[in-house]
Amino acid sequence: MPWQIKCIEHNCGEQTWARNIVELIADHRDAEGWFLCKCGKPGYVEKSFPLQEAGEFWEPFLKGIIPHGEPGEIYQPFVFLVGDNPSGPADSVWFSYYKDLRASGGRLKLGYGPGGPPVLGMRRVADLVGKLVDLHCLTLHDLTQR
Repeated sequence: MPWQIKCIEHNCGEQTWARNIVELIADHRDAEGWFLCKCGKPGYVEKSFPLQEAGEFWEPFLKGIIPHGEPGEIYQPFVFLVGDNPSGPADSVWFSYYKDLRASGGRLKLGYGPGGPPVLGMRRVADLVGKLVDLHCLTLHDLTQR
């Protein structure tokens, strides 16, 4: 499934595409994980999913990805950094994964649908929280308020 990254700058005019989730993660993010347009500015991926409620949709703006898999493993969990609009902050994380069995004659499967969410070990959850603090999606104050 191809992924189109739209530029945060509406007058950019570039077309940025990734052929699949592996390419999106490997080739279309900055060092912190935020999506980039070909022009080098921040980008986002628009998605739309029908909800069970008639006529309603969830329309997230995917702004980046934080991978949590081990290099070379078939199963690769990650989180999308999600916002409610193209120019606002990422204020949610969406847990997902892919399995890449193409090397053994299988296929590439993105797992945010049936089959359930990925399972992350506690250390990975702590790493994720630390990364969200580093990206200013969470503050240390957020972590101490319960």
